[in-house]
Amino acid sequence: MHILRNAMLCSLVVCMTLPAAAAVHTVEQGESISATLRNVAPGDIVRLVGTEYRENIVIDVPVTLVGVNLPVIRGGYQGNVVHVLAPGTEIRGVHVSEASPLLTKDMACILIEADDATVRESVVTESLHGIYVKGANRAVIVNNRIEGRLDLIEADRGNGIHLWNSNGNRVADNEILNVRDGIYFSFANETEVARNHVHDVRYGLHYMYSHDNAFYDNLFEHNVAGAALMYSERILFSRNTFARCRGYRAYGILLQSMEDVTATSNLILDNSRGIFLNNAKGNVFEANDVVDNDLAIQLNGGCDDNIFSGNNFLDNLSELLLDVSDRETRWADEESGNYWSRYRGYDLDKNGVGDVAFGVQNIFQVMESKVPEVRFYLLSPASEVLRAAERALPILNLGDVEDPLPLMRAADNHQVPWEVAGDFNGGPSPLWAAVYIIGAGLPLGALVYLSRPRPRRASGKEST
Repeated sequence: MHILRNAMLCSLVVCMTLPAAAAVHTVEQGESISATLRNVAPGDIVRLVGTEYRENIVIDVPVTLVGVNLPVIRGGYQGNVVHVLAPGTEIRGVHVSEASPLLTKDMACILIEADDATVRESVVTESLHGIYVKGANRAVIVNNRIEGRLDLIEADRGNGIHLWNSNGNRVADNEILNVRDGIYFSFANETEVARNHVHDVRYGLHYMYSHDNAFYDNLFEHNVAGAALMYSERILFSRNTFARCRGYRAYGILLQSMEDVTATSNLILDNSRGIFLNNAKGNVFEANDVVDNDLAIQLNGGCDDNIFSGNNFLDNLSELLLDVSDRETRWADEESGNYWSRYRGYDLDKNGVGDVAFGVQNIFQVMESKVPEVRFYLLSPASEVLRAAERALPILNLGDVEDPLPLMRAADNHQVPWEVAGDFNGGPSPLWAAVYIIGAGLPLGALVYLSRPRPRRASGKEST
């Protein structure tokens, strides 16, 4: 009898502790999502089976909002379209569109102000900000497409994914285009960003006052800057591609007042400037491929204790531009330096490291640092004469930056993601070479050459 009574009590306790089965609420075409949300319980599922819903909704009870065949929620360009206030909310398979264009109000297609929210497999269009995580933590934003408004000028658009005062997030496998900045960090820490494709925006990644974040396997291309990082510490970049960022102030990677950045196995390809550092200290660039940029590296003032080692610098028009004299940057670690396609040294002991140092900044680049206008003559016979004179008369010693242990062969940076860079066949163009011979010494000829579309490269491991 006692055994039976105890068994009944245990069964009662188990039943009381088990969660109730989630109810499923179906919202048909013409019905109201907001009205349905007023009658849900935590953990319920709301299914949208219509094609279009014209309303702005607030989710203040933790539910899963699921679209069937990607229904559209249209906000009518008024306010936020979907406002998440309940922790643990999930939005999946929904097309959200038509947020208010009032930039001063920071409106968004999806505004998240609750912890542990998820947005996945959804589409965002006609947005101001696409997905805005505001003061919430541990958001998961995965496998979405976010597209901004081309009818607005760039300055009036919002960002694709905007993280503010937010920690512990995961942003992965999204495509972002035609917004102002692709992914924007402000006071956002301990976040992972992986396998996103960000293109045709101002800054692919724009970043301020955010620490301890990691970026893996992302593709940033056709932007003004692939990544613009400012005022932050302890950032990890690995296996990302920063490609085809072109314009007067275009960069692959820009570091402003950054410390303890580690960049490994990245591809920095076909940008106006590959890497730009200003007041950036204690950063490490290792095993990256820096290829076919107009300028590989620009160092401004306050750049101390940075290390470049094991990188391949291939076919860049200029290697280094210094705004100030630099003796603090290290161009090698204890074992070796970098591979430079312009290096013409020798290796008598056959250890794979050149026996003479490589002058990273040649005489022409020294002149360019002081008189930027000489860049018009970058590929003219006059610049080649200066380079030849420097080699023949090393007593000139006008450039004091050198790699003491240059590699004789390109490093095997096998994790650099060349497979996602697309068709890129490098090497000089005979046609453009002929144009340059005809126009030698003419600034206009040089300017035309520098403004041409860059050639394509088939492989990142060969130098012409």
